[in-house]
Amino acid sequence: MEDDCPGCERRNVDLSPEAVAALVDQIPISRELKARPDVFEKRLALCFSCDALREEVMCAYCGCFIRFRARARLFACPHPAGEKWSAVVE
Repeated sequence: MEDDCPGCERRNVDLSPEAVAALVDQIPISRELKARPDVFEKRLALCFSCDALREEVMCAYCGCFIRFRARARLFACPHPAGEKWSAVVE
């Protein structure tokens, strides 16, 4: 697997993990679509232990900022070897 961002020519993400967290926290999301805080934290922990994590902020398989994807209740882990969030019950 390359370190490139899926679907683009860039090699690195120019945002720090803190900057991404601040941006994601500003995105309005309804309570019905938002993962519970405990689910969000468990998903993030799985992402941080994954070999597909790039620059501490992005998934190499889907190109999403992991904080955004983990925050949305209906999103799943895109790992091709199997959905890693299946053990995290919403």
